[in-house]
Amino acid sequence: MSKFLTSLMIFLILLFSGVVRANDVYTFYVVDYPPYIMASNDDLTIHGIDVEVVKAAFNSQEVKVIFERLPWKRIIKSMQEGRIAGTVSCSKRELRGSFMYFSDPISHVRRAILSKNNLDTGNIRTLSDLNRYSVVTVSSWGMQKELVKSDIKHRSSPDLVSALKAVLYRNMDILYMAEYPALYYLKKLGMQTELKVSELQGEKPLPLHLCISQKFPNSERLKVAMNKGLRAIKANGLYDSIVSKYLQASDR
Repeated sequence: MSKFLTSLMIFLILLFSGVVRANDVYTFYVVDYPPYIMASNDDLTIHGIDVEVVKAAFNSQEVKVIFERLPWKRIIKSMQEGRIAGTVSCSKRELRGSFMYFSDPISHVRRAILSKNNLDTGNIRTLSDLNRYSVVTVSSWGMQKELVKSDIKHRSSPDLVSALKAVLYRNMDILYMAEYPALYYLKKLGMQTELKVSELQGEKPLPLHLCISQKFPNSERLKVAMNKGLRAIKANGLYDSIVSKYLQASDR
């Protein structure tokens, strides 16, 4: 009996010790957010820059992760209750810090301007500088709300393709949107030789993280494993390779 109790105690200690083991599988839930997360219902697989970075970082630490779709509000509620491991591509906010752990940054969001190659954009440093140009953006996107809030005169297009055509063919100077999505869609649509993406020089990027529910088992150790793996794939060049696959032309 004493041997049985000893074995049982060892088993329970291992079970609840919080060790992230190689045969464990952790599921992170996501929403469609190209090119960071490609998770539309039309896609058979979930991929994207941040998805591949997270998977590669954990793989380097022999931790297996998978990704599933879930509405954003359900993700947040489930993380508050500790029912899921977490999510990808979320930003730090004060309220989230009470129930989330944040990895080191896995990517960033930076506001940018898309224009023809011959337009001098060197003097555009802040949003207010856009008042000197004709500006278009996509209707109902967050970027349009920023233009309205800042009282920047602009036109809106019903979708991204229409907005791109407005710059190419309809004498609009600038399309205002986020940097990575702009680079991704230029590559996808084959417009990289006709249009360029410039940063707003005075704007700081917003870091995006792997966010882990504090109440989920092994949460702190998952954060440690992710950060260690992220350093590893940046050191060996895999991180840059993943980003380039989505944002740079194939002949570069």
